[in-house]
Amino acid sequence: MSRTALIVGEAAGSLDDANAVLRRFGFATADRASTMSDAIGMVRDGHYDLLILPLQDLSAQQLAALEREVRRDRFTFVIGTAPVADSDLILRALRSGVHEFLVAPPPSSELATAIDRLMRRLPSSTPQGEVIAVYSAKGGLGTTTIAINLAHAIARNRAEARVAIADLDPTDSDLRVFLNLPSAYDIGDLLAKLDRLDADLLDSLLTPIPSGIWALPGPDDPELDDQIDSSTMGAIIERLRSHFAFTVLDCEHHLSERTLAAMDAADRIVLVTQLNVAALKSTQKTLGLCRRLGYRDEKVAVVVNRHDPADLLRRRDAAEVLTCEVFFSLPNDYQLTQAALTQGVPVAAVDAGAELSRDFAKLAAKLGGGASATERPMGARTSDPGSDSKIGRLFGGLLRKA
Repeated sequence: MSRTALIVGEAAGSLDDANAVLRRFGFATADRASTMSDAIGMVRDGHYDLLILPLQDLSAQQLAALEREVRRDRFTFVIGTAPVADSDLILRALRSGVHEFLVAPPPSSELATAIDRLMRRLPSSTPQGEVIAVYSAKGGLGTTTIAINLAHAIARNRAEARVAIADLDPTDSDLRVFLNLPSAYDIGDLLAKLDRLDADLLDSLLTPIPSGIWALPGPDDPELDDQIDSSTMGAIIERLRSHFAFTVLDCEHHLSERTLAAMDAADRIVLVTQLNVAALKSTQKTLGLCRRLGYRDEKVAVVVNRHDPADLLRRRDAAEVLTCEVFFSLPNDYQLTQAALTQGVPVAAVDAGAELSRDFAKLAAKLGGGASATERPMGARTSDPGSDSKIGRLFGGLLRKA
């Protein structure tokens, strides 16, 4: 059943543009009221999930009536707009139950962002899948390899579950190459049909591959970079979550607004690093951002890729500089990963008995089962990094700043 919205006067700007935004979030075409008096009568007679109204036209009596209707839960959310962001007006509106304020007429991108924030507050009434974002701020650490093999391992571990993988990099998509996918649909095609996307249409836009996962490559058209903003990214992820038990996101390598939207939406973030100074410094910065964003400790899982017993640094060194435990480490198997890349398949399709293939299965199981009870909080130091320690010499003052 579609959500319902009521727009009062010119509060949302162009009605066509507003309805285009609303459709992306599951709303039917909005009803319209000429005045606030008409709107109050309409909400008394029926339910609306969203009301968009002009604050500058509201009298004190209408604000009081609005507050009464909000308290009756006649509609779920209220967005108020005005030509000028007057602090007194905004304060009175917020006290009367308005949830969001926008300067009128609001650009489509700002209206979409406000609605996206409001929709995130809604409890889900339908079963929702798990979303795992795979990210590293530094390229070349193997995030695409991990995303592909993690999705494949989940599909093998959970044969009854539908699993999707999506490449969220609109300028440098690797998924099509890594899986040797045909030139079929990509995220750009999904974007064009987002307002009418159902299960059947979604299945037709994703490419099923023999390893048991559904793949959504990034777009081939670089001009789509400007069209995929944070609200669009959030809408795409929620569509995938609604139709798949597990969705693995291969994120781009910098913290754009759409990357943050993907990380916000994800249930778990696999933060990929390696046991070298450059990778750990980059990971340290990303963890600091995750803490400032208020992510739960168990949401972020640090995974060391291409671990080699001959590495100068050890897992305990990484834990020391990152001030959190390493969630998992994957062994370095260059020959197997290159063979898989050449064939366009996950590593387990080349050699299911290899240590790397088995470890991907273990990582998938550990992520699917939730955080380990023994996992140390992100903010807890594992030891006192003395000046004579190997990691202390390599990182210098970074440890004291962490």
